[in-house]
Amino acid sequence: MSDGTRPGSAAGIDGQAALPPRPRYAALGLADAARLPLRGRMALLVLAGALPLLALNLGSIHADYRHERDRAGRQALDLARGLALAVEGELRTRIASLEVLALSRAARRGDLVDLRAMAEAVVAQHSPDAAILLVAEDGQQWLNTGLPADAPLPRRGTLDNQRRVFATGRARVSDLYEGYAAGRLVVAIDVPVRDAAGRVRAVLAMNPSLGTFDEVLRRQHQGNGWIITLLDRGGRRIARAPEMEQLRGAPMPRDFMPAWAMGGDGIVTTTTPEGRALLAAHARLPGSGWGVVVAVPMAELTRPAWRSALTSTGLGLALLLVGLGLAHRVSLSVTRPIAALRRLAAAPDGDQGRLAQPTGLAETDEVAAALREEARRRIDATAGLKDSERRLRLVVAELNHRAKNALATVQALALQTARGEAGSDPARFASEFGARLQTLSRAHDLLTAMSWEPAALQAVVRAGLAPWLDPPDPRLSFHCACAPMPPPASPGQAQAIVLALHELATNAVKHGALSAPDGRVAVTCWAEEDGEVGMITWQESGGPPVPGPPARRGFGTRLLERALARDLGPGAQVTLAFEPGGVRATMRFLPRRNAAAAEAMAAAC
Repeated sequence: MSDGTRPGSAAGIDGQAALPPRPRYAALGLADAARLPLRGRMALLVLAGALPLLALNLGSIHADYRHERDRAGRQALDLARGLALAVEGELRTRIASLEVLALSRAARRGDLVDLRAMAEAVVAQHSPDAAILLVAEDGQQWLNTGLPADAPLPRRGTLDNQRRVFATGRARVSDLYEGYAAGRLVVAIDVPVRDAAGRVRAVLAMNPSLGTFDEVLRRQHQGNGWIITLLDRGGRRIARAPEMEQLRGAPMPRDFMPAWAMGGDGIVTTTTPEGRALLAAHARLPGSGWGVVVAVPMAELTRPAWRSALTSTGLGLALLLVGLGLAHRVSLSVTRPIAALRRLAAAPDGDQGRLAQPTGLAETDEVAAALREEARRRIDATAGLKDSERRLRLVVAELNHRAKNALATVQALALQTARGEAGSDPARFASEFGARLQTLSRAHDLLTAMSWEPAALQAVVRAGLAPWLDPPDPRLSFHCACAPMPPPASPGQAQAIVLALHELATNAVKHGALSAPDGRVAVTCWAEEDGEVGMITWQESGGPPVPGPPARRGFGTRLLERALARDLGPGAQVTLAFEPGGVRATMRFLPRRNAAAAEAMAAAC
């Protein structure tokens, strides 16, 4: 400060050794942006204006895509429902023809010749590729228009649909199954044939040509890439448009089946056998339980959206380049005044008047005036710095005093640990001494957090028992009453209490309640005499029986019986009882209060 310059002022302006970013930049994640030159910031400004507009446009395109997808889904669902009614009509026509045959006199009398003639007429009129069968309950065919009249008739292979007709007495349409000829897929329409008593004695069945259903779907197919599929109850393909014979009988994709199994109409996303994504609308036939699926390739919906997005992005990037060019030109008109301002900021405080010339920009002129005013204030503040240095020396002296006290405490801990049983075992000495140093460190951290003011009693006890409370040991319980509120402990008292609790817990782990699985330790703190006296009790139970006071006094025992009461100050009392059920210790002290400690205690409660 002898030359009147500000430390680091030049480095902070010209970037030779950049100063740390201001806290608000760091909080916002803009530390790198704060180091950008003006041209970079202008570019960021252009990006900040252009990119949100581009994002808004892309969002609008995505919203249009979603709207178009919903519209296509509704159209596909309407088409699926219409086709379901059309296929249902085809099935109803054939069911009606079979029911008329079943009610004929030939069917009731079992006149197979007349019945065959009537069945062949029905086939010729409605389904030239179909066959009509008369089947007994055991599956034996009595009539089959698909075979010559004198040909031997086999048993029907699949009887599931027929059995349901015998059980319910109503017409039923089967699912897709393999017929008598190997590899030939068929569906069956079965209606009951009753005798004069009204009992079902046979089934009149029709195997309509699957090409009939292909034709129904083909008439509604618009050649726009959509896929129309007729499914049986189990989700197997009966017919498809555009036709793909190798897929007949194949189940629908696995990701479609859960929605199909739920029944009803709906719209789901699925895939083709080639792996293309589809938007599939499905509708059930009201009578047979079959269904129609109208699938829209997702590529037909996404292609226009991608085309619009690419066009919009290209146009946005072109406009962005134009904006960046304009930002560069504007930045050039600002960099020169900023360079003059940088020279002013780097100059010693005594040269500020010599550099008092206009920079060419009103804003930088205002900053230059503020810098010259700040230079004058710094010169005036030099005397104040000397006073601060004097106060700093006082603080250092106080710190040295506290350090000497801490060293004296550490020396006493080392001496007492060495005098005990650990003195002859270096490893044990290192372990016990290290644990006591860590306890002293926790007490120091607590007092530092409290600015070496009296600390809340609950926080003091927690610091002493920290190794057993974090993670918590279920055998050790701790409770600090809040009414009346225990008084705070002064720094010396807090340090003594932390060390004493550590010694009690260490002794319990080695010899007392915490050395046994069923042992328990209860630590309680409260206040007496309307909060004027602090009380802490340590009670062990469930551990090994205590024969009485130890024959040899270790460091912990000496600390509790001799040093603790002295460190707790006038009026303090410490009792240590070696009861058969477990060790019991009581600490009573009269601490000094202050407002900060009282507020901390209230917050802890």
